[in-house]
Amino acid sequence: NMYMTTQQQPPPPPANVNSVLTAIRNSSSPNNTIRHPSERVLQQWSDTYLHHHTCNYLTSLLYIIDWESSTAGGGNAAGVVEESSRLMAAILFKNCVPKAFSVPIDSLLEGITTNDNDTNALRVFIDQLRHERNVIRQTLPNLLFRARTDNNSSNNDKTLMLHLQLALSNIALFDFPTGWPTLLEELMHVVKNGSGGGGATAIRGDNDTGMMMIVRVRAIQALRMCLSSIRHRKIVVQKGRGGGRRGGGGRQQQQHPMMDMRHLESMIGKAVHERKEVHRMACNIFNGLAEGIVQHAQLAVTGGSSSSGVGQEGDATCTAWQMECKLATQYIKCMTEVIPMLEIEQVVHSDPRVPAVRSLLDNLTQICQAVKAYPFVSTPSTLMGVSSIHQQEMTIQMDKLYRATLTCCMSSMKYQPQLFATQITAVLPSVVEPILTLDEAVLQSMPVKRLIVMTSFIQMVLQCALYDERRKDRLGSKNAVLSMLMGRKGGGSGNDESGDGSNPNNDPAVIAARETVTALLAEGTIERLIECIVGKFLMLHPDEVEEWESDPEGRYETDLAEEAMLDAASPRHCGGALLMTLMNVETDRVAKTLLDLTQRVFQQLPQDDVNSMLSREACYRALELCHNSMIAKGKRRLNFSDWFQAELLPILQTELAENSPVAMRAMQARAVTLTQAYALSLKGEEFDAAFQSIAKLMAAPDLVTALCASRCIDYLAILSVQERESGEDSPQLLAVRSHSVFALGNAFALANRAESEECLRVILMCVSALVEANGVYLEPVLQAIAEQLPPLWERAGDSVPIHSCLLSVLTHLIMKMGYSTVENSHVQAVLFPLLDYCTDINVVNRAETLLEDGLRLWLVTLLSSRVATMGSKLTSMLPRLEMILRSGLEPHLSLKVLQFNSILLGKQVVEPLGDFLRELLVTLTSRVHVKAKGNGDEMEDDGGNGGVGSKEKDVGTMRDAIAALSFADILMQLFPDLGYNISSPAIGKVISYI
Repeated sequence: NMYMTTQQQPPPPPANVNSVLTAIRNSSSPNNTIRHPSERVLQQWSDTYLHHHTCNYLTSLLYIIDWESSTAGGGNAAGVVEESSRLMAAILFKNCVPKAFSVPIDSLLEGITTNDNDTNALRVFIDQLRHERNVIRQTLPNLLFRARTDNNSSNNDKTLMLHLQLALSNIALFDFPTGWPTLLEELMHVVKNGSGGGGATAIRGDNDTGMMMIVRVRAIQALRMCLSSIRHRKIVVQKGRGGGRRGGGGRQQQQHPMMDMRHLESMIGKAVHERKEVHRMACNIFNGLAEGIVQHAQLAVTGGSSSSGVGQEGDATCTAWQMECKLATQYIKCMTEVIPMLEIEQVVHSDPRVPAVRSLLDNLTQICQAVKAYPFVSTPSTLMGVSSIHQQEMTIQMDKLYRATLTCCMSSMKYQPQLFATQITAVLPSVVEPILTLDEAVLQSMPVKRLIVMTSFIQMVLQCALYDERRKDRLGSKNAVLSMLMGRKGGGSGNDESGDGSNPNNDPAVIAARETVTALLAEGTIERLIECIVGKFLMLHPDEVEEWESDPEGRYETDLAEEAMLDAASPRHCGGALLMTLMNVETDRVAKTLLDLTQRVFQQLPQDDVNSMLSREACYRALELCHNSMIAKGKRRLNFSDWFQAELLPILQTELAENSPVAMRAMQARAVTLTQAYALSLKGEEFDAAFQSIAKLMAAPDLVTALCASRCIDYLAILSVQERESGEDSPQLLAVRSHSVFALGNAFALANRAESEECLRVILMCVSALVEANGVYLEPVLQAIAEQLPPLWERAGDSVPIHSCLLSVLTHLIMKMGYSTVENSHVQAVLFPLLDYCTDINVVNRAETLLEDGLRLWLVTLLSSRVATMGSKLTSMLPRLEMILRSGLEPHLSLKVLQFNSILLGKQVVEPLGDFLRELLVTLTSRVHVKAKGNGDEMEDDGGNGGVGSKEKDVGTMRDAIAALSFADILMQLFPDLGYNISSPAIGKVISYI
């Protein structure tokens, strides 16, 4: 704890195979006295890797992971290491790698300035560190690319290998290319040959083609992770260090900020140049990846295999083909990481890499065309006789290959749009075609990941400025200063006619791509696409209609709840995202199309037909998704007021029975959410009618509709509070208050019907919002409200969201109605158990989830309490307050709670804590008089504590400092002698500093 006095922890014991293995085994012990010390030692070895000069920790972990060398310490530890310990060792190794490799050895050499004993020890440590890194570079590939021959622990082995792959990618982040320049080439060698090269040794089972294929797949997966780490490496700009040197006895001179600004170009330029060099070296494997994509994709589609085994039959053929599919997919994923690092930013026609990139993009397009069918129907003749290859397996593998290819196309489009323009004319129609031609059932049967990739590709094409005919004149207007700093040539106007081919507007491929996009947005086509999105993506399908009947709470949480709106992993949200992109690109036309479609469905289809009602619900959903664009940009494309009166209000006012068609109930629920989306467009009388009708729907027999109504009432109540101006109640707030008693009754009744945590949370938030909007106007029904709270408290269990909602309800009740609420027996039956629950910091995660809100409720309770009636209960809670104060949690609130306790109960509340409070105030106000170390300051050796107990940890936040000074001020006013005794050390330090 940062507020408690901490002593420096002793250094951990030396790390060797025996000690590390013992700690790993003990860390899984059910006995706390054995487990906790072992966990602490493991954490120390990791945290203090470069501080205690103990380099053997990582190599010890590798020896434990090595299944042949797992007789720890050369036989000193009997028996083979169990799988669980090997897996834990791999996890610890992966987690420690960033700390071990993030510090360049050259930076450690800078600290050597003299020849004293400490410097000699540092030299020895650096030699050990260099040796250990070399051992890791040699040993890790051996472990990673050695296929296991036993089948008993295949699942554990896959997990262990995943952590080793992640560890290798962590090393690549820091070690490529300076420390390990041949890393990517070594991985490519294993991918191609199935055996180690460079630092990787031969693989057990080289003659077994199945094992070799497993190793190749494992290697290319590791290669993709390494490429991803390298690509996402941040640019680090080194600040000037001034004239001081570490260990030289001189004080480091801080440069003036303007000095850094004057050298901004050189600083950023150097960092960008280094990044470009890293990317250039990473792209050396481009040709190998491009060849592998062609080879393995062709084998995957034709059913062949690159393995050298002969006479393979049955399951062997199946396994070999599946491995080819995995290799093809992983090759393409690796290329997806490489393409952003190509950085072809000069004139594309003169860059020598362009022909190879064009060839790659042509091949990707051909693969897309070959595997685009869904479900895949063309089984290769080589696989016809294999019983284990079913149509479903073929479809699954081709779908993975299609998604990987289309994702690589998106990467190419994002980073090389001019080069990819050649492929737009072929790829875009092939992606749009299934949406337009496939029926709803087939489209819904597609994997969600496939739909996400397809719709994302169309979105990216529509958002690309290069392919937009209307934005062609704005191309090339780069920020010249930023371009110079980033090492690029400053771009001129997009209409540059210099004749060097730099103007993309003159590129025939770009022109053809624009024509393809224009055709997609042409009259007739865009309307058809929108109708398909609404009818195939947004409309409820039969499974959802059935779920509406069988599991209404599940249906609400899946599609209509607040959390579900942010979930993109569903067909409906893929279609919704594409629709909103179309809306942003062609706002007026899409808005008109949606309104015409909604009107046509309403007028031309039978009103009592189930499909007609589902179509109307889908149209309403589309209008709800696009509500921002419908009323934004200074133009209202929808007169919601008139439409609400004519169409939505009658739906809201319709009383549906429990056996009414699901489609009709779904349409009513959608009318509720649509009203919520456009609530700001409602006028005073319309707001009143909407609130009254929707409050009534909280008692609807259909549970989904009732829950939608509850969330809408919550929103409308909060909106009415926000609409209040200059202290006067708005018409919306008056409307809410006039119907709130009725709404609260329906809300509590709905709470009795709801079973799930999410649904109960929605209802309680509605209650909280109604209480906040009404305040003292609810005092006549306070007793009725209070009587509903104990049953809800009993249902809360250990649910954090429900407790948080109850905190909100009680806080608003007490804030608005004062001591009459606090002294209500039903409220007290919930209030004090709830406070006790939320402030129990001994429970794991309680401080992080509920403590702050619990302290706020405690503070509100104190403000509304009278000593005569509440003194004993408040006094009984003081030990809990002392525990929170001593823990240093939320001091800005806990000090406030102590302050008001002392006002109510007297100075006997503060006196026992005098010594502790004196030190606490000094610590909290240290933010004012202790300067924290900046990012540019050098960190001195802290004796191996890894920063534990350092000054940075002891300096409080400014918020804490203000809270401490405020507490000291009030304390000296209330009890001058006691207050001065407690506060003077902290205030004295602040004054002396000022």
